[in-house]
Amino acid sequence: MGLKAIESFVGRLGLEDRIVFLRFLTGLVYGVAVFTASRFVHPVRLTPYAWSASVMVYYFTVLYVLAKYRPTSRFHLYLRGLATFYATWILTVIVLFELTKLVGV
Repeated sequence: MGLKAIESFVGRLGLEDRIVFLRFLTGLVYGVAVFTASRFVHPVRLTPYAWSASVMVYYFTVLYVLAKYRPTSRFHLYLRGLATFYATWILTVIVLFELTKLVGV
């Protein structure tokens, strides 16, 4: 699946779907970043920073959605995709931890 296919897929989505997809991708990237950081910092010490930074990352998605899509409701701006973002980054970290344990790294 190339970049053209992804652009075509996103182009066919409605406003709500685009917002949720954006927040899914952001959560995925943030989850990988938190997992990578946890390889250098103990997870117990990293947790408060990861949660604090997640609020800032989510706020940047709010600003991006405002600038790019110009939603008409505050629900779309602030709440659409909120659970998707948090669930994605938390599950990404958990899955990557389990995969590294399984592989033995």
